[in-house]
Amino acid sequence: MKIFCLSIHNKNYEQLKNLNLIPVGLGKEQFDSNWLNDKGENNISEKNPNFGEYTFHYNLWKNKIIENDYNNWIGFCTYRRFWTKNVKEKLNSYQELNKYIVKKKDTDWDDFDVILGEPLIFKKIKNIKLIKRNIFEVIKNPKVLFKKNSLMDQFKIFHGSFFLEKSLNFLSNNEKEGFIKFLNGHELNPYNMFICRNTKILYQFYEEIFPWLLKCENEFRNHNLDGYDKKRIYGFLAERFMPYWFKKNFKTSTCQITFFDN
Repeated sequence: MKIFCLSIHNKNYEQLKNLNLIPVGLGKEQFDSNWLNDKGENNISEKNPNFGEYTFHYNLWKNKIIENDYNNWIGFCTYRRFWTKNVKEKLNSYQELNKYIVKKKDTDWDDFDVILGEPLIFKKIKNIKLIKRNIFEVIKNPKVLFKKNSLMDQFKIFHGSFFLEKSLNFLSNNEKEGFIKFLNGHELNPYNMFICRNTKILYQFYEEIFPWLLKCENEFRNHNLDGYDKKRIYGFLAERFMPYWFKKNFKTSTCQITFFDN
């Protein structure tokens, strides 16, 4: 099993290797030749501030970093979020993390195609937070003040309805209908983290996600993407679409994700 760990810092290579992960360097920081990166022959590395981890996914896909017929599990984590089992308290060191991190395929995965992170359940966002974050969206849809908030509500409040509504127009009618239904729910498998059974599944996902994101980019290229909530807009869109698409097309299960920042 290959697990790529995406990092924007170049000082944690040995720690990641010792966890049996494949370190990947993203962003403007300089990484030595030991690291994989997002700068292959065909790349979108310069788009990293807006696309986040997907600049490496693009590099992996277009530059054949993994063989097309690779028939083993392939996954992705980040330098602060890791696939783990049975963590019940805060971890304080890489040594502690090493005891719990997933290093090989779990036998429980045998009947599944894709592993996603354990879901976050979206509940009611405090009204004061809704108003502070985006009073214009609240005015447009005051019902958000009086009900449990969906993934759709949360995205529009935090990232703006314009970006979501425009992006939906680049999906087929059937895909658009299914994705809207998903967004009206309250469960999200987060962080753009997933593990696929093989490259066939992984590349099917890439062939779906990248044409969509690049159409969105063409539509939004003249819009102001300043600020955290908008700068990584394509990563935020992908984070919602990814679990929807995998659940629609493959048999999925979940695995614990643990936050660890040293």
